Amino acid sequence: MPNFNSTGVPPHISRRAFAERLALAAAAPLLLGNLTPAPPLREAERGLGGEVQAAEPSTLAKTLAEAIRLRYGDRLSADDLATITRGIDGRLRAVDRLYQVALTNGDEPDFVFRAYRGEA
Repeated sequence: MPNFNSTGVPPHISRRAFAERLALAAAAPLLLGNLTPAPPLREAERGLGGEVQAAEPSTLAKTLAEAIRLRYGDRLSADDLATITRGIDGRLRAVDRLYQVALTNGDEPDFVFRAYRGEA
């Protein structure tokens, strides 16, 4: 087993392996998709009888998906492009919801960073 380390010291990682892991971490949201629970559907997104209707993606989402199709179209199927378009549209809608949150100048993050200066 080449990665076995009995000393307890963390193994050294090569620059190439680090770059591969960094690229994988950056691509994880795209590979995993949207794992957050979907928000409740509004009445406009429901049809008669309560069945769910698929919301039409925005023009911006379609344009961005078209750019992806032009670049990677030979590797993507129609289902892949539809999934990508829905993912882009979902993220754009989430950004719109984020912009709707009103913040004042005095709002701070949930935590405040303080540098450790040693024992006082």
